[in-house]
Amino acid sequence: MDHPPLIPQRGPQVPLLRQILNGLGCILILPLYYYLTAATRHPLTLDLLLTILAAEYNRFTNERRRRNFYQHDAADPEKPRVPAGPDCMAAVVGYREDPGLFARALNSYRAAEGCRFMLVGIDGDEAADMEMVRVFQSIYPAAPTIHLDEPFGDLAMRTFDKLATADLHSSPVETYQLASIAHCCELARTILADHGIAPGPGASAQLCLFQPHQSKKAIMFTSFIFSLVIADAWGLEYLWSSDSDTLVSPLSLRRTVETIAGDPTVGGGSSGLLVHNAGDSTVAQLGSIVYWCELYLTRSVATSAGTSDCQSGPSTAFRIAALPGILYPWYTQTVLGHRMVVNEDRHLTTNLLLRGWTVTYVSDTLTATDTPTNLRKWILQQVRWSRSGHIESLQSPRLYLLTNPLFFWAAIKREAGPLLGMGYILYYLLTGASLAYFSWTDLGVRLLYTIIYNVFRNPDRGVRRLVLWVGLLPALLFYNVPLPVVHFWSAVTVMEDGWGTAMRSPAGMWKRWNELGFFVVWMGVVAGVAARIMAGHLGYEVLQTERAVWGAVLAGFAGTFYGLVVRE
Repeated sequence: MDHPPLIPQRGPQVPLLRQILNGLGCILILPLYYYLTAATRHPLTLDLLLTILAAEYNRFTNERRRRNFYQHDAADPEKPRVPAGPDCMAAVVGYREDPGLFARALNSYRAAEGCRFMLVGIDGDEAADMEMVRVFQSIYPAAPTIHLDEPFGDLAMRTFDKLATADLHSSPVETYQLASIAHCCELARTILADHGIAPGPGASAQLCLFQPHQSKKAIMFTSFIFSLVIADAWGLEYLWSSDSDTLVSPLSLRRTVETIAGDPTVGGGSSGLLVHNAGDSTVAQLGSIVYWCELYLTRSVATSAGTSDCQSGPSTAFRIAALPGILYPWYTQTVLGHRMVVNEDRHLTTNLLLRGWTVTYVSDTLTATDTPTNLRKWILQQVRWSRSGHIESLQSPRLYLLTNPLFFWAAIKREAGPLLGMGYILYYLLTGASLAYFSWTDLGVRLLYTIIYNVFRNPDRGVRRLVLWVGLLPALLFYNVPLPVVHFWSAVTVMEDGWGTAMRSPAGMWKRWNELGFFVVWMGVVAGVAARIMAGHLGYEVLQTERAVWGAVLAGFAGTFYGLVVRE
């Protein structure tokens, strides 16, 4: 059977006049925001209220998209009277996952509504990697498994070089990119045919691929290529992408996909997240509350512009037609000549936005993910996520001409806020004077409003009891105290490719210092600031205050150094 060449779709084109107006809006929105916050005695509370407005606007928009989809289907006489909703396929990738957790993840898809095919991609083909293959076979004994000799990303890059060289680079780069993706799809189609994988009576709805270990990005690329072919054969328009440690609910896929299906301008989206291993440790409990109260709101800030700035890797969905045009530039991303291999989720989102698509955050639908269970892994995970934020915020300034100025405001707020906070803290430590206005009442009101809003509107109802037992304040300190230095250090080390959470062997003391030395120093700073605040309330003299401050700096440094570098 002949297959037509790939013709990737784009989102709506942004007119030049609109781009000019967006640029002017970016210039004006920052002083406007500064004026609004400077004119009030409660800037932190005002900022939270603006964030809540963004979250509510996002939920309203997503619900409207779902209604549009079902109203459109109801108007079609060839569709069933009660439409079941859009179907999709799922691609789940992983590397040497815990067998028990991986089995739970695979089993969760049995009840997932709208999932007609599941592809599992395993990044590794050595003896240790076969455990994941055996888990897959134990759950789906009739499903085929395929070993690939090389990652398809390498094949795509090699094909691109051959085509461009033979053509003397006379055609647009996108021509070679699409031809490379088409060649990979044709090879994937041949492999599937050789293994008898095709729709029909008795056909398997699951498939496992495994290839030589390279990176998560490599197995994602291979899985996406096979997904394009499988979706075409099965007549599916949407793809769900997730990780091997993620559990889906029966409605995770359906509600995320129907939000995309209800708006032809949406190229992708992701659901909200909760933590399924909160009971494993105190750090995991605190992380669960952070997901509940902080990340739910902060992820909503950019949606005030009508689009999200990042699809969460564990809970992402795509319009299949949007993928062919972005896969090659996504996989081969470079920053200042450095090949990026860990910046996968945000760069997928950036590529969708650059091609005119909208990306939605389906905050009222939840997927359960795994969170680090000790402080070291948590900090390293935050650093890795922050690195990708720096890259995507600064590498493509054209993005801000294509999106609402509120998108630029959200990016500047995310990038500059923690750095300004770090400067404020250091200035106070050294001088004892406030660099900007601060009110404890303002902070208290913000915390109160955060609790009230999340209790009544957060879709994750199960964490409320945990909040009562552990408390919101410790969780917010757990997240916000390291935030400024995590943001700073991730900018300094933005080119590092370490995964952070993939710690499979004990690290030596020097390695731990190299990874977490910045945090050790910062905890000394935090201890010094706390001592200065207490000294002020206790009425210490200047000399007493300085002794207390610098003694606390040394104590904080030494205690954190022992706990994270020596003892662990």
